Amino acid sequence: MKVPKVTSILLVVLTTLTLLNFVLKYYTYFVLSVSSSSKASEVNSIAQETGEVPHPHELFVPLLTFIPGKSPVISRPWVLITSSFIEENFVGLTMSFMLFFYLGKYLETMWGPQEFTKFVFANIIVGNVVLYFYYGIKTMIFKAEDMEVPPVVISAMAINMGLFVAIKQRISNHYFIFFKGTLRLKVTFLPFLLWTACFILQLLSEEFYISWLLSGLGFVISWTYLRFFKIGTNERQSYLLPYSISRKRSHKKYKAHSPVPEAVSIGGTSLGVPGTPTLQLDDISIKGDRSEQFSLYTFFPSPLSMVVKLLSSLVFNTLVHYKVLDAKDFAEFDEEDNDNLQVEDLNNLQTGLFDLSPLKGAGNVSAIPHASSTMKKVWNWLSTEKTSSAKPFSIKSNMDKRRKLALKELE
Repeated sequence: MKVPKVTSILLVVLTTLTLLNFVLKYYTYFVLSVSSSSKASEVNSIAQETGEVPHPHELFVPLLTFIPGKSPVISRPWVLITSSFIEENFVGLTMSFMLFFYLGKYLETMWGPQEFTKFVFANIIVGNVVLYFYYGIKTMIFKAEDMEVPPVVISAMAINMGLFVAIKQRISNHYFIFFKGTLRLKVTFLPFLLWTACFILQLLSEEFYISWLLSGLGFVISWTYLRFFKIGTNERQSYLLPYSISRKRSHKKYKAHSPVPEAVSIGGTSLGVPGTPTLQLDDISIKGDRSEQFSLYTFFPSPLSMVVKLLSSLVFNTLVHYKVLDAKDFAEFDEEDNDNLQVEDLNNLQTGLFDLSPLKGAGNVSAIPHASSTMKKVWNWLSTEKTSSAKPFSIKSNMDKRRKLALKELE
């Protein structure tokens, strides 16, 4: 699959800014090391304050990155964007490059360049602005001299987390495969695993603290955007008869070959016969993915998912009670429906990075195929939702359910 335009630009920007940041930091370090003049010590504010030559990792480039609550972001607003395309080390650069390349080109192909760009920049700008104001307010509340210097915002973790959340939405019941099938991870739990890994790393080293914060913000921002704001057909509307084969919407009126006996009206695009009542199909787009398979609790493994579901249900019921949300926009989830709808998405993914779920006939789809039986039982208990009964996949039952829902909407 050819790399789309926006993804290509993101890859070039990520590589270029990371290398530029690396060169400027080590050039500054070299200047501070070989010269003891006051002019050289003013090259970086850290050296000026401490009187010592800092390690290159302790330096930062004010024109590319920023310190929340300290840097003059108003006079250099572009740093809110450039700081999210810089990685400090080779491992981070490699991971971000691979995620941009594989997941970015897949999502851009599915959504189009405009929607993909909006999604990426929503994660970048909102996340960095939240960090800036958080530390700004924290500095105002507490005395500046009693606070530690805020971390430098320099990581693409918010974008990486957003890509994982978006992939979970598209092909949640499929797998990442690593090491030629030795390790398989279900796509549903990738955002949770990434956040957990960042949390453990920030406990071991302070340099990962900003990555942990950005991963959490990236998860909240991307899930909220895809759940409530991204323009797309709502799950409730997908049960109606299609109004167009192509992607473009048409508002033309078509004549039927036989008269329509009685009036049927479902607001939207009109379809009718002169002198007879018209049949109108619903073309009112409801923003966001309101399906149950994209609910917040589905991102977490059991038993943690049960706690999240309980809390999120309380919040949801409160919002429905005060008419902030409409309960009819949130369809009940049936896993077999979702798996059937994901087949077309999977066929469009021209890469070996993903493996198939059991629905496509894969033999061994356990996360650790060659592990002992005891370890597999522990893993399955942690990663598998507890359900009272498992329903076999049935195309007939799937179509029957859709037919009933369509008739209900027509009534």
